[in-house]
Amino acid sequence: MPTIDLDGLPMGYTLHGSGDPLVLVAGTGYPGATWHPDLIAPLAARHTVLVFDHRGTGETPAGEERLSTRLFAADALRLMDALGLPAAHVAGHSMGGRVAQWMALDRPDRVRTLILAATGPGQWDDGKPVQRGIPLHTARAMIELGYERYMAEHIRDTFFTPEFAAAHPERVAWLVRAFWEHRPSLDAYLRHIVARQEHQTADRLAGLTTPSLVLIGDRDRHQGGTGVHWEQSQALLATLPDATLAVVPDASHGYFWQMPELSAGFVLEWTATR
Repeated sequence: MPTIDLDGLPMGYTLHGSGDPLVLVAGTGYPGATWHPDLIAPLAARHTVLVFDHRGTGETPAGEERLSTRLFAADALRLMDALGLPAAHVAGHSMGGRVAQWMALDRPDRVRTLILAATGPGQWDDGKPVQRGIPLHTARAMIELGYERYMAEHIRDTFFTPEFAAAHPERVAWLVRAFWEHRPSLDAYLRHIVARQEHQTADRLAGLTTPSLVLIGDRDRHQGGTGVHWEQSQALLATLPDATLAVVPDASHGYFWQMPELSAGFVLEWTATR
């Protein structure tokens, strides 16, 4: 992956296809190399698709600055500016959706629409507190399993439905390998987790008028560090002034990888009219 210098930060990125720009923003600790070719190909047939490495992943160093979803958003916006891209559709998955929210909040002129994929706004309900810092269940599992095995099992068990994982182990293995070969250091990965857990935009989204597609798998009901993604998506839908819900059938957290062509169809149907 080539890099571009952003005021002293070398940032890894690739561009695919042509047309109105579409920026793909990856989740917690995920490098740009984890976006599957079967997802990128149909998107790139209609859009200039930008994928990139967050700080601490792939070709982009973590640096010493405290990592946050707002900092990741600033990086993505600087990258768009450096590449001369006009206002873009921005699709963020999981933590990437939190980054995308900050992109639209801080620079609404640079974000044409949002695709908020399996993501949330931070704590929106006092009865459903978000644990800040490293969630206890994550710390315990990483200590017991080690970094590599933890990631492999986490990807298998949360991104894919059990039936799909059993029938298509090669697709699970592809994502595990793509992550591991371009992984953040353990230190950087933990810093990403803290950034995700500290994200908070729930009190700001009522003023965000960017047209937003809230995209969620109907089986994304896992209790994760920030809560249940299905519930978080409902909170986004209830708060954003201009939001549309789309539900991916028979899909868990990683529908972009389990069913990339279908997922691309949801995105393209959205961007075609906006």
